[in-house]
Amino acid sequence: MARSLIVFGDEVGLLRGIRLTSPARTWCDLARTLTVPELVAAGDPLLVRGADLVGAVRRHPDRRLHVKLRIACDLLDAGSESPKESETRALLQLGGLPRPRTNVPIFDAGRFLARVDLLYEEYGEVLEYQGDHHRTDALQWRRDRGRIVRLEDTGLHVIEVTQLDLDDPAAFVARVARTLARKGWTGAPQFSRWFPT
Repeated sequence: MARSLIVFGDEVGLLRGIRLTSPARTWCDLARTLTVPELVAAGDPLLVRGADLVGAVRRHPDRRLHVKLRIACDLLDAGSESPKESETRALLQLGGLPRPRTNVPIFDAGRFLARVDLLYEEYGEVLEYQGDHHRTDALQWRRDRGRIVRLEDTGLHVIEVTQLDLDDPAAFVARVARTLARKGWTGAPQFSRWFPT
């Protein structure tokens, strides 16, 4: 089945002689196949590069995607430094949890301890995404263990997040919600229709 798209002239460029749509336009087009957390993971680094994703959404001709794209835009954060960190943050927010701060430096008595992926400062909760290299590289694993001990010595609590958590997002959000509730959060998970099932 043939499909045609409306593409504006300023949304097309050349790369090594190949015509491509701009990163912002490509991001909008990906909304047809990606979940909102995946769109956020793809969009965060584009923000860092200065892409006008909000403008691209306004101009995108497929109006059926606008709501999904606007939801993803609201979740973007240029402070994010990895796709899995972005996906984690988006899942938490789509699950009705508060928005955590990204890549926050932590100090103890003026001494730098770590820069944490996600922080719920009010609740003393840190979330750290641990990819497989954190498990398979012995030196990295030892560094991670020491880092967690130092952070917890300051009174923070560290939740380690892995791909297994992202594979069962409802259980993951419920686990984080229970942890925040023990620290005084009075909310409850409220799963958005955009939450992946």
